[in-house]
Amino acid sequence: MRRFLWLWLILLLASNGLRLLSDDALPLQSDQIAVTLDERDADVLTGDTIEVAVRRYGDPSKPAILLLHGTPVASPALRSLAELLEGDFYVISPDLPGFGRSTLKLADYSSITHGHYVADLLNAMGIGSTHIIGYSQGGAPAIVLASDHAERVESLTLLAAIGVQELELFGSYPVNHAVYAGQLALVNACEWLLPHFGFLDGAILGLGYAKNLVDTDQRVLREKLTRIEVPTLIVHGERDGLVPFAAAEEHKRLVPQSTLVAVDAGHEIGYGTPELVTPSIRAFIDRVNAGEEDTRASADPSRLEAAKLPYVTGDREPLSGFPLVVLVLAIVVAAYVSEDLTCIASGFLVAQGILSLPIAILACLIGLFTSDVALFFIGRWFGAPAVKRLVSDSAINRATDWLNRRGPLVIIISRFTPGTRLPTYLVAGALRMPVPVFISYFALATAIWTPILVGVAATYGAIVERWFEEYAASAIWLFLGGALLLVFAARILPPLFTRRGRRLALGQWRRMTRFEYWPRWAYYAPVVLFNVGMALRYRSLTLFTIANPAIPLSGLTGESKSQILSALAPSGAVAAFTTIDSDRPDARLDQIREFVAAHGGYPIVMKPDAGERGREVEVIHSDAQASAYLKNANGTIIAQQMVSGEEYGVMYCRLPNAATGSVTSIAHKGHTIVTGDGASTLEQLILNDDRAVNMAPVFLNTHSRDLQGVPGNGEPVRLNAIGTHSRGSIFTDAGHLNSEQLVQTLDQITGHFDGFFLGRFDLFVPNPESLTKGRSLSIVELNGLTSEPAHIYHPGASLLDGLKATCAHWASAWQIGAQLAKSGHRPPGAIRVIKELRALTQPAATK
Repeated sequence: MRRFLWLWLILLLASNGLRLLSDDALPLQSDQIAVTLDERDADVLTGDTIEVAVRRYGDPSKPAILLLHGTPVASPALRSLAELLEGDFYVISPDLPGFGRSTLKLADYSSITHGHYVADLLNAMGIGSTHIIGYSQGGAPAIVLASDHAERVESLTLLAAIGVQELELFGSYPVNHAVYAGQLALVNACEWLLPHFGFLDGAILGLGYAKNLVDTDQRVLREKLTRIEVPTLIVHGERDGLVPFAAAEEHKRLVPQSTLVAVDAGHEIGYGTPELVTPSIRAFIDRVNAGEEDTRASADPSRLEAAKLPYVTGDREPLSGFPLVVLVLAIVVAAYVSEDLTCIASGFLVAQGILSLPIAILACLIGLFTSDVALFFIGRWFGAPAVKRLVSDSAINRATDWLNRRGPLVIIISRFTPGTRLPTYLVAGALRMPVPVFISYFALATAIWTPILVGVAATYGAIVERWFEEYAASAIWLFLGGALLLVFAARILPPLFTRRGRRLALGQWRRMTRFEYWPRWAYYAPVVLFNVGMALRYRSLTLFTIANPAIPLSGLTGESKSQILSALAPSGAVAAFTTIDSDRPDARLDQIREFVAAHGGYPIVMKPDAGERGREVEVIHSDAQASAYLKNANGTIIAQQMVSGEEYGVMYCRLPNAATGSVTSIAHKGHTIVTGDGASTLEQLILNDDRAVNMAPVFLNTHSRDLQGVPGNGEPVRLNAIGTHSRGSIFTDAGHLNSEQLVQTLDQITGHFDGFFLGRFDLFVPNPESLTKGRSLSIVELNGLTSEPAHIYHPGASLLDGLKATCAHWASAWQIGAQLAKSGHRPPGAIRVIKELRALTQPAATK
């Protein structure tokens, strides 16, 4: 895989390098000429030039026609139409800038700019005025030319042309352009992230096509249509699935001197069936040349008045034909990602007149039905292993218990209960619920839920649409805010109607507001800034990495726990342990059995030799558990005697030039315990406990198989297996247990570990008095540089005090490093540190 990625990266760099060095236009074809124009960005000249490729048909002495293609095609698409017209006219057919053989990289791809480009093209070619035909998207620059450069236009023909925003795609500028922006992002990703060596440049669905849609704002075309003075012909297919026939009717209303010709065809009339439209176009231009066609000045007064009326959004007809099929398929696929949001979006489409309500409901029903049946069969065909990869153990167990207790009715309930559908349907399949039973209950639930959601969205969609139009400048923020509100309403509010949901929400709130539960990146952001300041002070980026010369990088990451414990072993204070590193699983299990027999039997603790924050640390009670652990274990494993007593984290620091060290932090590692009442399940006890609820996700997952059990009255249940805060242990400040005897004992222990100055001992003692006296210590770990003064996690401790203690720990590392540097230790360079970090962490990840 890595070799493939390197090959892909090399090819990508070569491809993009070649593209950057190559010309930004394809070579002209034999029947084309190049016309140089000044580049524009809307109405402003950029100072650069572009090349426009032009095809010419017929006799230049005859009346000129400017033929403008649509997107994503170029002038060859209209070759048949041009050839049918060339006998009577001089046809000029350019590749619009950004398309075909013209310059592909532009400052602006909008139809407004294209309209000015064609005016510049006529000037460059010495053509005074012309009849203009705009096909499809080419209708937009044709409208601009006829409106803003009327002196250059004899007549205008709109051939299956766009022109009014309200009848473009979804009818909403913000919604349409959100789709177009996503399409442009995909095109850019393909062009820059695929090594194609230029083969995708100029592709039909390439950058020009995507940028043209993004840069074009059809809202301005409505006003330009009302300013067209020249005779106008509108030719449109009655079965046009891309630009609805209603658009042609609206063009006719806005241009009162226009004539509308309906053709029994689709959108392909410009290139697929040009023979159907050529007679109408030829006859129209002949009448214009003879002065027999109306201009706006001579138009019917009643039509002039009708042109002034506002457009009514509800006038548009729902989609039909191919566009409808595409939209329905899009809804079905979208339902696989988010069912509720898809239903809501479909309701909005109904409100805009794009979809009929029955079609919207049917499309959503198909999407919901197929996606959820797929979940059922994933569980049925692949069973429990597949289910466990997709959802947590606690969710599986809850769903299993729910199904066993309440049967098929759960299928209906889960449709209306956020967060339960995925595990419930997977478990229903894994438990091999009868297919007819599942489908019948699920179909009933879907048939109830879908019309409600789509119908509500359709009812209020018109209001949302009016808001979008009224606040168009802030439309994107309204859209994002509305999406967040919908997510909040659909995912957060419903659980709050149950006690379980409210308790989980309370725990989530506390994890967000109490820094002891924050993720490391959030807490350590200011500590990183502190270390940047220390680096400037000591004029070194890596001085702290020599604070413990006996440990690779002083314990920055990946240090071997067994090597550290072995160095401390002569002190007699280390809990018995052994390393399990054989590649043969059966041999590893034999090693564990030998260790267990020699040290009093189970339980033991198993953990990675290189790990942190309790990752993959487990208490093992049997050979079966040990075997299961080894199956998923990579790299060297430590098996260690389970020590009884009280557990503490003791931070120790000694300066290199000092005879004795100091204890800077002591934290007691307590257990989270709930007590049974003989009536409540373990899940209820966890959620009801004021401390346990804060770590509910961890505990619910850890005890997922026992959640529905009911502990006896007065029965204590320990929720955390090991003394790690992230696994639910309670850390309390035990600094009052510090003493000279404790420091002396730690001085003696570290005396066996030459080159160690800073770190935290995780140890057990029979009682607090033993710790104060420095007696009967059983060390299970010694963590180096990145160990924390664990007392900062004392419940209720302030963030400021925690940061002060953490920064003081790092300040000690810098100070120790500075003293060692003066005595000859040399800190590694930053590049070497990065390489060593990779070397330390790589084996554990790849073995």
